[in-house]
Amino acid sequence: MALPSWPVGLPYQPILDSFRVLEATRPPKWTEFEDGPPLGRKSGLGRRAKLAYKLPFDTNEYDAFRTFHEVTLADGTARFTMPVYVMASKSYVDRTVMIEKGEVQTDTFGLGFATSFTLIVFDW
Repeated sequence: MALPSWPVGLPYQPILDSFRVLEATRPPKWTEFEDGPPLGRKSGLGRRAKLAYKLPFDTNEYDAFRTFHEVTLADGTARFTMPVYVMASKSYVDRTVMIEKGEVQTDTFGLGFATSFTLIVFDW
């Protein structure tokens, strides 16, 4: 089954002052021992990163995003494809992503909206 795609016409480039790499890789798993130093190991084989995203929307774009989030993504629980900035290529590339825990925050400003979420990017 094909993954849904980011809606055409919605902005995908984040507001620059809000874009941050929260985790470039999965954090390692640590095991504590009674005697000796802790042992660290990879926590998974898949590569993924967490990015802080804030997108500007006008009223119509915000309505389209809400429909995409609530209906298409089942309240943000599904994976989808979206153009994401990849630093290695210095360009936007389609990647499989999901919104962490489906949580989205929205602020209003003037006649628009700024919607924030943590984007989990697979194979970033």
